[in-house]
Amino acid sequence: MKVFVLDPHLIYRRGVTSCLGDADGITGVAEAGSVREAWQQEGLRDAAVVVVDHGVPGALEFIRQVREATGARVLVCSGRGDETEVVAAVTAGALGYICKDTLTPESLVAAVHAAATGSGVMAPELLGTLLRNISRAHEEVLAPRGLSLTRLNPREQQVMRLVADGHPIREVAEQLRYSERTIKNVIHDVVTKLNVRTRSQAVAHAVREGLI
Repeated sequence: MKVFVLDPHLIYRRGVTSCLGDADGITGVAEAGSVREAWQQEGLRDAAVVVVDHGVPGALEFIRQVREATGARVLVCSGRGDETEVVAAVTAGALGYICKDTLTPESLVAAVHAAATGSGVMAPELLGTLLRNISRAHEEVLAPRGLSLTRLNPREQQVMRLVADGHPIREVAEQLRYSERTIKNVIHDVVTKLNVRTRSQAVAHAVREGLI
């Protein structure tokens, strides 16, 4: 797997490139400090995953364009994790959003590998932010017009929101007053409906597509 790193800060960019270059399963890492420079690099066209700093001028448009032009999965890495930035990046097509402040070499490599398989990646401290914004958009904009963001029924939404918040099946069952078997069946139905393979992929897909 080849990776491309777009970050305006040379020292940080070289650190990320070094970490990824030493990781198993990564065969090459290219880099750039600006969007203009990135488009001039052959490594961008070959990359399976592109790691983008949200602070790069033109980052959101770059995310949209690189997804369309190369099909690469985009992972945004930011030092701020601002609420509007998270929502904007995901809306633009980013598959994940991680924070520099809490990043380690191990978590960076894990996030890149997860993104490469199509799994959504979201820093735990940011997941609630994303869910609140999606919920607000549904309640304030769509619901009054009789519209909905979701293909999931209300029970499936309830279950997946709790799972996304990190609750184990036992706690989900207790909160919703269902049996654990029922919760497992609901999750299985959602996994099947969303055409993914695992519970974590179902959560990532549901968050990314605004289904919960």
